[in-house]
Amino acid sequence: MQKAKRFAIIIGVVLVIIIIGGISLAAIFGRLLELLYVCIIVLALLLVAGTIYQIYSVFNLLKTIKTVREEIKPLLNSANDTLSLVKDTARTAGNTVSTIGNATKMTSEIALGPSVRAAAAVVAGQEMARVFLGKGHARSRSDERRKQQMEAMAAAQAASDGGGK
Repeated sequence: MQKAKRFAIIIGVVLVIIIIGGISLAAIFGRLLELLYVCIIVLALLLVAGTIYQIYSVFNLLKTIKTVREEIKPLLNSANDTLSLVKDTARTAGNTVSTIGNATKMTSEIALGPSVRAAAAVVAGQEMARVFLGKGHARSRSDERRKQQMEAMAAAQAASDGGGK
């Protein structure tokens, strides 16, 4: 990129020097009118060449637009087919999720619900039997753990007192 920029600057400076030199020489020799005619002819030729290039570019643009239109039609058809497949897949996935949800609900209501209630009834019955047959009050598991810890601490202290004598 730097080389192209440097090349363009060099060409521009050379052209400016040539133009200034040409105008100076034409003024010295009294040929400014002929130089003006030559410049007008060169500009007219450049204008004709630019117009021809623009017409060529318009034809290429029209050709490209036609090609793009022909290529987009199959792409749109393919996208519509894919969209219909995605809709069908989404519908099927929704039905599957609904079926799994219904099966889960039925399983929890029929199988798990009664078994949980039965287990709760058994545990409640055990606790009631402890209250009626035990020491007269329901003891929670944390109370039982605390009692076990106290017994273990007392045993450890007794062992340290007995081991120290």
